[in-house]
Amino acid sequence: MTPLLVVWAGLPFLNDPSPGVLRSKRAARNLDCERYSAQTGSERYPGAIRPARARGDYVERDAVMCAERLMRPGLREARDEAILTELEPLSRDIVTKAVSLRTDLADRTWLVETYYPSGEVSSKISFATKNALMGQGLAVSDRVPVLGVGDVGVITRMDPDEAYPTACLRYAATGTLREGDALLAVVSRDARETILHGGLCVDGRWTWIP
Repeated sequence: MTPLLVVWAGLPFLNDPSPGVLRSKRAARNLDCERYSAQTGSERYPGAIRPARARGDYVERDAVMCAERLMRPGLREARDEAILTELEPLSRDIVTKAVSLRTDLADRTWLVETYYPSGEVSSKISFATKNALMGQGLAVSDRVPVLGVGDVGVITRMDPDEAYPTACLRYAATGTLREGDALLAVVSRDARETILHGGLCVDGRWTWIP
């Protein structure tokens, strides 16, 4: 994202992303924005946002980070649009819960596997999840575990609640998921949902992230 607005004591500068003299309503609607405190923003976007002064100066600051959408609203499926609009916080939430659930995996190499109907959206989910993992200071690999044709044929006929643990077990048994690896799967479990679910595969054992 590119910072378009920094608010100082509630007074916006001229690069305010809201509609007005310098920005039309149509242009404003084509922005995805998220508000941060000065401290959080400086940690997430070093160099783009100045951190709060250590001793303080009695001026409250925050920042709004915005990115222009590559596709105008209405071109994507409604479900895809909902997922992509909230992708960064969704992926951060899954990663935070995964790391909290298994604090013993800090030294592992993390792999990411995504199950989503759209290949384009799936790749974006994978990218966002890897970024969130790296943001936690974890080692991340682009390697993806694979299964044989026979395994795939059997697993794809299973109910999802049975398929994911079985795939995890087979990853470990075939060696495609190595010792020292941790696989974070980000999945869509229901076509009616606009949220994502996370699961951990470690040493052949599958755990849904609550």
